[in-house]
Amino acid sequence: MKHKSFNDQGNELIRKNQFIDAKNSFEKALQFKPDFTDAINSLGLVNHKLGNLNQAVRMYKKVVAVDSIYALESENKILSVVYFFSQGNIQGALEILNMLVEKNPRDALLYNMLGGCFVSLGKAEMAIENYQKALELEPEYAIPKHMLNSLIGHTSKEPPKEYVKNLFDDYAHRFNDSLVNHLQYTLPFIIKELILQSNSEISKYENVIDLGCGTGLAGGGLRGISRNLVGIDISESMINEAEKLEIYDQLIVGDIAKKLNVFEDKFDLLIALDVLIYIGDVKSTFQAVRRCCNTDSIFVFSIEIQEEDGFSLLKSARYAHSDQYIMKKAAGIFELFQSKKIKIRREGESWIHGKVYLFRPI
Repeated sequence: MKHKSFNDQGNELIRKNQFIDAKNSFEKALQFKPDFTDAINSLGLVNHKLGNLNQAVRMYKKVVAVDSIYALESENKILSVVYFFSQGNIQGALEILNMLVEKNPRDALLYNMLGGCFVSLGKAEMAIENYQKALELEPEYAIPKHMLNSLIGHTSKEPPKEYVKNLFDDYAHRFNDSLVNHLQYTLPFIIKELILQSNSEISKYENVIDLGCGTGLAGGGLRGISRNLVGIDISESMINEAEKLEIYDQLIVGDIAKKLNVFEDKFDLLIALDVLIYIGDVKSTFQAVRRCCNTDSIFVFSIEIQEEDGFSLLKSARYAHSDQYIMKKAAGIFELFQSKKIKIRREGESWIHGKVYLFRPI
């Protein structure tokens, strides 16, 4: 069988330290059998060797998603780390990582993973220390750079796309339970009523797009007021979860602004719930949304709100925006016709406060 032949060829090339050629062989094996765990794992390993750390992590996560038993029994112990982390077993992940770091003290990927574990445990100083080690080894490593910025209070314009992809790929299978049952996140379930109340003359919108649709939490309500419902998300894992609901007419994996800038379709209703908290500087997003609006469209979005003008990168690695900043960036392309302060979700013992805006294009 061709997939096994290419996989064997790749393993032989690894033994010869010919990692680029090995990478090509494993990619060919996966063209014939996309869920071939041996090849997925090996592709992760060669990307790791080549310094393609984001691609390596993506492959490791894919192994865990395809076959968790394989992941736990594999000689590649990073797969166990990825599995434990995805299940919220941070101590289990840490135990393995500490052993791996002893054997591989110059592996930036391991220090980045350690940083993520310590963030999950609320140990900021340990997280900072490990992210700094990752960056000493790989100065342009975008994910620890973003996390370090958030922990030390340095506001960047936007997070690396790979950070957002990795975050939601990790989170996809437990996203709904975590947000709804543990964090009391209700915005997706009330957005339909907010939209209907804002314009009682319209009960159905012709063309609707759910920007940052995630697992489709808002999709159920939006389906009832949409003739055509499109969802877009940067995380393939999130889109895979949304597909299971069978409520979207089309689902797209990709960056919101980039996709909107090449769409030929116009939309009557554009919704972006908990999207701007992972963007920071909203200018290009607002412009891309405006490009896809009809004359009487509605653009609905939420933010985490802050009092001081501008926007800030928080220790949570999310962004908060001020009302003044949002209005400045909307000026000239949108006009506000409704807004509402809300409690977005719980964080620890307190609530995260936010705001929902409904704009029309000018």
